[in-house]
Amino acid sequence: MKTFLICALAALAVLSNGCDRDNVKVYHVAKEDSAAPPPDQIAAPEQMPTTQMQPSQQPQLQFTLPDGWQEIAPSQMRVASFTVTNANGQTADVGVIPLPATGREIQLVNMWREQMKLPALTNETAVETVSAGNDPAKLFDIASEQPLIDGKFRARILVAELTRGATSWFFKMTGEDSFVTAQKENFLQFLKSVLFVENIPAQISGTGLGSQNFLVPKTNTLVIGGAHSNSSANSIWTIPSGWQQLPPPEFLVAKFSIAGADGASAQVNVSSLAGDGGGFLANVNRWRGQLGLPPFAEADLLPYENGIDVIGSPYGIVDFVGTDSKTGKPSRLVGAIVPQNGHTWFYKLMGDGQIVAQQKDAFIKFIQSANYANARNAP
Repeated sequence: MKTFLICALAALAVLSNGCDRDNVKVYHVAKEDSAAPPPDQIAAPEQMPTTQMQPSQQPQLQFTLPDGWQEIAPSQMRVASFTVTNANGQTADVGVIPLPATGREIQLVNMWREQMKLPALTNETAVETVSAGNDPAKLFDIASEQPLIDGKFRARILVAELTRGATSWFFKMTGEDSFVTAQKENFLQFLKSVLFVENIPAQISGTGLGSQNFLVPKTNTLVIGGAHSNSSANSIWTIPSGWQQLPPPEFLVAKFSIAGADGASAQVNVSSLAGDGGGFLANVNRWRGQLGLPPFAEADLLPYENGIDVIGSPYGIVDFVGTDSKTGKPSRLVGAIVPQNGHTWFYKLMGDGQIVAQQKDAFIKFIQSANYANARNAP
């Protein structure tokens, strides 16, 4: 598939796993709570329950895979991943991810819309209702107006979201506009085949279902934030003078604002994901996109990968100047990616160029001050 960097977290984007009618695959997911926790007890949508139950106690996700959909190894955050390819070499990526239900799932959809250079949805009146097995689901059909894939092809994302108990399930297909459009009916048929079944034994024989496979999904846990009353930014970092700590919104661990003269400002965002969080290149290109800059190729990263290690990371500090894609104002971004204890931490200082220049040293010292042992990590 032609390179199409749409991350959120990482990356976050996905669709479920299965096979043909004669060989239905069953995937193992964390048991849903009977009721969703209150919003102030959820750090962000990436946070997953960390308590694992025995396979015989867990509900199963069962479904049938359309013809031409091939299973591939799942990446971080995915229960499973698939690729779909046609004779012309067009490829689409599909997968599924469960996230704690927050009632704010539209924010994740708007993040994808932003990456497609589209305005945010203010309501869901235009959203189509489809069936995901026995459950109703919301279908978001997001098509770019610009050629975002290799600068030649428009992109399209199909996202179906359904909430069951304390869990929101996101089913996602991404690829070239024309190919995803052609695969839409298969996508909808896949959704109709989805079945959540409680307490299926790990081995089933004589049922006609064929081989049964179980998979415990990988989890992504944001480490601190408003949800964790026993953790605070002050216990993890030494916060520089003049930084105002703000309540972290969705997908962030911590957030700070720095005020300058004449209303100028800059912000510091911190997030954390399990594993590599989508990788160095993808996240650097996500930042470059926020400044309206073209994506880097692997070779462009060499100066940063071979940079001086000042932040406890194999990567150097990235420093870009461009135009803020949201405000249209000149902006500078300084970023750092720090792997720690099975998680990857993302630090970003962005805003008015003069403020960023003045705060760069303080930003680096802030990163260096991190005491990750005080962070509330998933086991």
